[in-house]
Amino acid sequence: MKKRIFVFFLMAALIVGLGYSKMFEKGGKYLTPQVGLNSYAIPVGVSFGVGMTENIEAGVSVLYLSWGDELYNYAVVMPSVEAFYHFNVNVKNLDPFAGLNLGYLYFTGDLGSFSSGLFLSPFVGARYYFSPKTAAMLKLYFSAGELSGAGFVGGVTFQI
Repeated sequence: MKKRIFVFFLMAALIVGLGYSKMFEKGGKYLTPQVGLNSYAIPVGVSFGVGMTENIEAGVSVLYLSWGDELYNYAVVMPSVEAFYHFNVNVKNLDPFAGLNLGYLYFTGDLGSFSSGLFLSPFVGARYYFSPKTAAMLKLYFSAGELSGAGFVGGVTFQI
């Protein structure tokens, strides 16, 4: 866990040192359908965020995961609130960010080895804008607890 936290802060520090760019904006509304990969399954979901200041975005996200085989089946629904800090970099069309998810992991399954509960998950990522209102998004996240590990989600962000 300490190694993951170190990598998170190292990546954030490197991104901050790069310079300045402006794709994210105060008042912007960002909708991102997403799909990913983690230690257990392929999460699918959607996130929605609003630019609160020039660098801070607040939003909500819902991810759904399911996995199993002929002996068992599991499903997880993960609604969360998100807070992003968008870094100013000198790379055209790039919008790097870091932040935290606070949410609830709602677990259902055939075997009782996992349980529902709150989670806190740090993340780093970036959007790359192909047009002023459309970007590719990739987010690397870390989790601890019942479903600990690292994973990523990617998608297309639409500024609406």
